[in-house]
Amino acid sequence: MSVLAAPPEPLAPPRTRPWRTLFAVMFFTSWAGNQFSPLLLLYQERQHYSTAAVNGFLGVYVLGLVPAFLLSGALSDRYGRRPVMFAGVLAAVAASTALAFGESGALMICFGRFLAGVTVGTATCVGSAWMKELSQWPHDPAADTGAGARRATLSFALGSLAGAAVAGLIAQWGPWPEQLPVLIHVALTLPFAWLVLRAPETATTGGVPGPLRAQLRVPAAGHRRFTRVVLVAGPWVFAASAIGYGYLPVLLADATRGWGIAYATLLTVVALAASAAVQPLA
Repeated sequence: MSVLAAPPEPLAPPRTRPWRTLFAVMFFTSWAGNQFSPLLLLYQERQHYSTAAVNGFLGVYVLGLVPAFLLSGALSDRYGRRPVMFAGVLAAVAASTALAFGESGALMICFGRFLAGVTVGTATCVGSAWMKELSQWPHDPAADTGAGARRATLSFALGSLAGAAVAGLIAQWGPWPEQLPVLIHVALTLPFAWLVLRAPETATTGGVPGPLRAQLRVPAAGHRRFTRVVLVAGPWVFAASAIGYGYLPVLLADATRGWGIAYATLLTVVALAASAAVQPLA
């Protein structure tokens, strides 16, 4: 007489959703990248930097952003998502700390902006990959296939918006306009340097053979869709936003005298709010 074995019980869904921790981490790292935009006029007015110098501060950000884009993803494939993202959180804290000492000179501002670029580049590459992996089985069985990409983009957009709004409002009407916005960011971000180390590791560390430079090759970069659409339209999308809330407030400083920082904040918030609003449709 044969005995039929009972079918195995399905695995219970996880009680926690680790993607939520990563969402907050990406929120505050992207905050570090855009809190500076409304402060351009503040530096120009209080420290008497030229328009070219102020826009140069904005551009230094790219010097940290591009290497982070190129290297952080490959490093996280080789060494794991956690340590590289942890470094990104520390860079965010260091960036805001450097900007808190911006009154000491242009070099400190440039250093802070460079680190902000490193932070955002790391959060974009490593955070997006990690979010996708945490938004599927076994970490989030209920998520659909596009949930990871939507969550990553939304966290980035909302963090950028919050950073610009908080910094701009304090700079226009609050006390200690050069220090308080960035110190608030430091206080809010520091706990996530610990929390990110508790998130599940999803990359198989040590499993990528060959030299690191071999990982920097992107096969999709030769795809027709990338070369004819993304590569052409991408810089214009980035430039349109950067000119809108980075350059125009400085250019119109005389016309908006007394309200220039609030105007810069408004432009930044509108652009980033639109970016966040379209994510459910993306």
